[in-house]
Amino acid sequence: MSKAKPAIVMEHITKRFGDNIVLADVSFDVLPGEVHALLGGNGAGKSTLMKILMGVYQADQGNILIGGEQIKNSSIAVRKAQGIAMIFQELSLLPNLRVADNIWLGHEPLKPGWRINKRAIRKKAEALLNDYGFSIPADAMVGDLPFAQRQVVEIVKAVSHGARILIMDEPTSSLTTLEEDKLFALIGILQQRSIAIIYISHRLAEIIRISSRITILRDGKTIGPLVTSQTDLRSITGLLSTSEATSWGGKDDDGSSRIRKNVPPALEVRGMGSARKLQNVTFTVRPGEVVGLAGLVGSGRSTLAKGLAGLLKDVTGSILIDGKPVALHAPWASYKAHMGFVPEDRRLEGLVDSHSLAANIALPNLQQLAVGGVFGVVMRNRTIALFRKWSKLLTIHAKNDRQTAAELSGGNQQKVVFAKWLATNPRILVLDEPTSGVDIGTKYDMRRAIRD
Repeated sequence: MSKAKPAIVMEHITKRFGDNIVLADVSFDVLPGEVHALLGGNGAGKSTLMKILMGVYQADQGNILIGGEQIKNSSIAVRKAQGIAMIFQELSLLPNLRVADNIWLGHEPLKPGWRINKRAIRKKAEALLNDYGFSIPADAMVGDLPFAQRQVVEIVKAVSHGARILIMDEPTSSLTTLEEDKLFALIGILQQRSIAIIYISHRLAEIIRISSRITILRDGKTIGPLVTSQTDLRSITGLLSTSEATSWGGKDDDGSSRIRKNVPPALEVRGMGSARKLQNVTFTVRPGEVVGLAGLVGSGRSTLAKGLAGLLKDVTGSILIDGKPVALHAPWASYKAHMGFVPEDRRLEGLVDSHSLAANIALPNLQQLAVGGVFGVVMRNRTIALFRKWSKLLTIHAKNDRQTAAELSGGNQQKVVFAKWLATNPRILVLDEPTSGVDIGTKYDMRRAIRD
């Protein structure tokens, strides 16, 4: 592989947003059939670099070459045609279409008369899914699939359109161990077909497992590339950032001293059920206790979390907080009982991405930010102070409180969702994949915030 001509070369890339230098003289390449890992803390510049590669942003300086051909100033469409594809943390599939329709969207096989050949779409989709070893029904609605299977569909879609350079952004963030193994097997097949893979993740163990080389982005500059077989987890963590190196291997308080054992439960769930996933779920949570809910993708973890938050209409059973019943099917009742909920899908369910960061954190905290009672005025200075407090505590990398949530990296968006519910000082906090897409140091900060 070392003698192969690079599939993609990025040379001396520099990018500024106003006075802020996001990338400074960054160089990166990936070979055919190679998995080259790109690491860095939230806000290090990974997403910006990949958006430059995709053509979303234009670099201020530097060159990009595919097969030795300069593509720096080409459009997104041209780069897709040249085989560059990206699997984002927030998938781009249409939930109201079937799997087969999503895979061939924009590339549908046609009958005479320019009519879409639906039978051919289904058969070709089934062949592709079988070729990569996934038993996902081609006729299934994407909106009914668990996240892991939607991600597989996204990858198969990219490859079916001729992708030769595949960017994977946090591909295992919502997968179980079994699903991860299937994904890694798929990556192995892609490598055998000489597809170059840029792999972005905060999970260092999997980086060691599947990558050939590692490049680290820190403060807009590169470290490496490192040969994966010649490094280890501790060395990589130390290079990521000072804060992350400090947290590596640190003793994490298990919180057992905070559990109040001789008082009534803070939360009681009795016989919770739903039409499709839940059956007679019963458990209790004591004050100060952290209860983990584990299960395979599709087992009902997210369904249970949404049921607790009052977001599902078919839930049965009963929920009690501090011994008092909470109305089912009513998000307002859960909120009034001081329950916070961090959902699995931050973009769809956790953020208003067109609103400012300060506004997002303020949304569930309007009462504490207003003066004049229920119909009072939300004070701007209080909103800014709340944003600054949690931005500092969780190290949210943002230009200012007015920046929109859509402009942040996935990890920083997750911090905003986490912050807005912690700011409510909840009695019960329901967390569904709360550390999805965040770096090691932030995971440590989040665990510490939960324990405190």
